[in-house]
Amino acid sequence: MRRQHFTMTPRQQLAATACAAALLLTGCAGDNRLSSTPADPVVTGSVKPQPSIRETAEAANAWRENPKSVRRAVTYARLLDAGGNKPALIKVLETTLTHNPNDAKLVAYLGKELVLAGRPAAGIKQLNKAIAAGENNWKVYSALGSAYDQIGKHRQARAAYQSALAEQPQKVSIHNNIGMSYILEGNLKQAETSLRAAQRLPEGEFNQTLRQNLALSVGLQGRFKEASEIASRDLPPDQVEQNLAFLKRMLNQRNTWQQMKTAS
Repeated sequence: MRRQHFTMTPRQQLAATACAAALLLTGCAGDNRLSSTPADPVVTGSVKPQPSIRETAEAANAWRENPKSVRRAVTYARLLDAGGNKPALIKVLETTLTHNPNDAKLVAYLGKELVLAGRPAAGIKQLNKAIAAGENNWKVYSALGSAYDQIGKHRQARAAYQSALAEQPQKVSIHNNIGMSYILEGNLKQAETSLRAAQRLPEGEFNQTLRQNLALSVGLQGRFKEASEIASRDLPPDQVEQNLAFLKRMLNQRNTWQQMKTAS
């Protein structure tokens, strides 16, 4: 059987580098996620960080007694989410949705969770269904944009983000997602422009995630000293050095840096 060899285009290499770099920076920056994943839940409501076994069991029993109940399904799903059990959470929502196929909020909730679980195609289907049913708030559009970015449809992603901005024009998380979308597409200059513009928003100056993504966009262009200065506002010197060393190694692999300069 003949072995197949796959080669990436410069933009695909840049996207891979950006994703790997973002993963490294995420670990260094703690809770500040450097990605285009939607930062806000579609269904609002507080959840205890670590629900008790008894609390979760009671919610599970209540839902099983009446799996048609959207309220019980959402309550149980939130507890499963807090416990890190995404597969069970999605199963609960899917089951209850079969009894409530026209509940737009439930459809949107399922769509968002599918995106977060790494199933963007399924998430897109549900989110578009929710939008068509009238659940078209900015959180739904932001989740939809994230899903499109995950499958490489960056123009569609930014169109969704723009729909989100129509409702929340100064929402930093949306502007951040747009910047990351440009990074994943390989348009580094536009990514930097977008992220710098976002920093000028009322909450932009204090957003660490936004600042670290700006450092990433600058670093990927080879301006390592400037990237270091930006990143050092939030990270200790040793972590900044580690991040930049990683970027340099990635960009130097197989002449990747020269190819990326051409692509961007």
